[in-house]
Amino acid sequence: MNNHEENKASKWEQLKANTKRLMKKRWAMPALYLGLSAIVLTTFLWMSATDEDLADLERDSEFDIEGLDEENAENPFGEENGDEEAVPAVSHDEVFDMPVVDDEEVAVVGTFHDYEASVEEQKQSLIHYDNYYYQNKGIDLAKEDESTFDVTATLSGTVVKAEEDPLFGQVIHIEHDEDTLTIYQSLENVTVETGQSVRQGDVLGQAGRNLYNRDAGVHAHFEIRKAGVPVNPLDFMDKQLSDLPDFSEEEQEEQQAPEQMPDPEEDFSDSSEGSNNDSNENEQEDSNENDENDSDE
Repeated sequence: MNNHEENKASKWEQLKANTKRLMKKRWAMPALYLGLSAIVLTTFLWMSATDEDLADLERDSEFDIEGLDEENAENPFGEENGDEEAVPAVSHDEVFDMPVVDDEEVAVVGTFHDYEASVEEQKQSLIHYDNYYYQNKGIDLAKEDESTFDVTATLSGTVVKAEEDPLFGQVIHIEHDEDTLTIYQSLENVTVETGQSVRQGDVLGQAGRNLYNRDAGVHAHFEIRKAGVPVNPLDFMDKQLSDLPDFSEEEQEEQQAPEQMPDPEEDFSDSSEGSNNDSNENEQEDSNENDENDSDE
């Protein structure tokens, strides 16, 4: 055995001897037990804390994944939306509103032609153009001083037509449902374009003039059409889209497009039938009165 091995064995024997002497002391065993207990307790607490952290981490990961899935569903291609918010087609809470910023500043100068209205009201709802009379399919709005005013969207929707018409002026059609349109004619300075989404109250343009209803001066023409059939806008102010009536296929086929000129003679004869009857009745009454006066003389 060489000197290195002898020194190593000597140190080992000395360590064993010191350990035996230490263990013979009264406080040695209690101190050993306390040390081991502290180690076990510390290990247990550390393991418990680790399990809780892992559980929290899993829960956070689930929440993040759900949130990410929702974001991906809204924007599957990861495109940036920017500051512009998506515009709904139409809100269920929206009701028809007059297509102007302040409805107290304008007056209805042209009314909807209603077959059930009185003869006098039907006369007032006729539009005179090119020596013929046509039924008004909507309402006409104007200011008393004949100045222009902002025209607004009556409901939220999508612009499906925005163009210049040689007869009706600048026109805008807004789709609010698959079969419901609002129509704006006789405009100028239009601020929207086809395909654009608009919110209720957004300015579409300003009232202007057109050839079709030149007598109205500066005005805006407004229509509501369900399945192509025009309805009286004044009957549906402050009402929802679902309040519009349904129309039969026959009623739909009888209608013409908003910028299509109706047959003037047919249109006028239907509208003026009542007025002609009234005129004939008045003439007959005058004739009877004259006959009575002659007989008295």
